[in-house]
Amino acid sequence: MGAKVVERHVTLDKTWKGNDHEASLEPSELAELVRAIQLVETAMGSPDKQMLPCEKTCHDKLGKSVIAKMAIPKEKVLSLGMFAVKVGEPKGIPPEHMQQLVGKKIKVDVEEDDSILADMIE
Repeated sequence: MGAKVVERHVTLDKTWKGNDHEASLEPSELAELVRAIQLVETAMGSPDKQMLPCEKTCHDKLGKSVIAKMAIPKEKVLSLGMFAVKVGEPKGIPPEHMQQLVGKKIKVDVEEDDSILADMIE
């Protein structure tokens, strides 16, 4: 989960004298450790998320938008507490852009549960 170095002692025979040999990895165990780390790295995926073409239709229909948690009057300065995330119609601003709305003014009166659209923001 962010480690850059993994340190392990390696031995050719765990039965040799000395405290470290018994707790050390033999070459085959070291190889398995490397494979396991690579498997975890693959399973964690990339932090850069991209929509696959096969996901687009579902996202277009069911993708979430920023909506008004409450009625917001025209000219009001926006704050996070005014927003919720739901499947909204029409499709509005994506949730990952919600933070960018904070501190901006709304150009129109917005009713509770209405989608927040880009053309509503000053």
